[in-house]
Amino acid sequence: MNLAIVDISSKNHSSLVENWIRLAIFNNWKVSLFVSEDVLGNLDRELVSKSSLFTYKGQGARLFLDSVYDASKSGNIDRVVITSLQSQYISFLFSKLRKCKYLITIHNVNAWCGICRKDTIKYLIKYAVRKLYLRSADALLVSSSNLAKQLVDILNVDKKIYIMPFRLLCDAPDKASKEYVVYPGMVSSDRKNYDTFYKLCINNPDVIFVLLGKASSHKDEALVSKFSELDNVTTFRSYVPMSTFEYYLNRSLVIFGDLNVNYESFEYKEIYGRTKDTGLSYFSVENSVPLLVNREFVNISNLEDMTCYFDGFSDAESKLRAIISSSIQFSFASAIEYSLPYLATKLRKI
Repeated sequence: MNLAIVDISSKNHSSLVENWIRLAIFNNWKVSLFVSEDVLGNLDRELVSKSSLFTYKGQGARLFLDSVYDASKSGNIDRVVITSLQSQYISFLFSKLRKCKYLITIHNVNAWCGICRKDTIKYLIKYAVRKLYLRSADALLVSSSNLAKQLVDILNVDKKIYIMPFRLLCDAPDKASKEYVVYPGMVSSDRKNYDTFYKLCINNPDVIFVLLGKASSHKDEALVSKFSELDNVTTFRSYVPMSTFEYYLNRSLVIFGDLNVNYESFEYKEIYGRTKDTGLSYFSVENSVPLLVNREFVNISNLEDMTCYFDGFSDAESKLRAIISSSIQFSFASAIEYSLPYLATKLRKI
């Protein structure tokens, strides 16, 4: 098998590209990377060195995508995995990429399978491209069973669906001490709540908290500044380098989250935990640490045993203290389903 991995859309999904490289290597497949420079910048260099690399440098996107088809037609590629399609819609529309045997990753169920609420040319083009690639795909990829269930049970999607998690279980856990309470991801008051986390920081000066992400807007910069005034909180003013991001995740005692579960964009409404995943779930399982999250959120079903739900500040503080003191016991047995050997076997016949 020669697998091609295509991503010229989002460096935020670079972990999926790495997952597929690891899986290909594990299964003794050849792997070809067709990625943009910003995606490449987020990839592990050692993994990249084990692949045939083709880099999109910002111009001629359609021709670059056509080169994947040309390689496929000449017999150099058997399967194509598209890890994200979130930009370059015109290029994708007119590319020959759709003629390949490909699997496409669905990150937001309603965005791909719902009905667009905007009727401007820009949004109608995005809608049309998504529908075309959805229809032409050999199979679909999602990051969790929750999203797969939504596609089948609610939207009646009848294509084959495979699961490739956003992050994999770490096969060589960092032996550094677990000392941080980490709230990871871009700081966005539209998507997340921060009042409970702030009160936890104030009331627990003996605990080290990390707000692990940059502000997504001007108003969120003020929020980051508020946290930065506290001595026991680490914050970031700009994009967090991958090495720094991993450093704090690897040393996390608990992953914290407080989500606005009902997320609404200009085009679609999404529900975290049902039609849209959050990285919180995967940061937890990757490092085998519990997730402390608001009860409105529904975590992936096989991660329930490593999830602790809270109702408001008092409950959150009580459960955080119980986690720190090991008064609450968690089972990480299901984390095996996020391991490379398990997934390589499950996805061997894509």
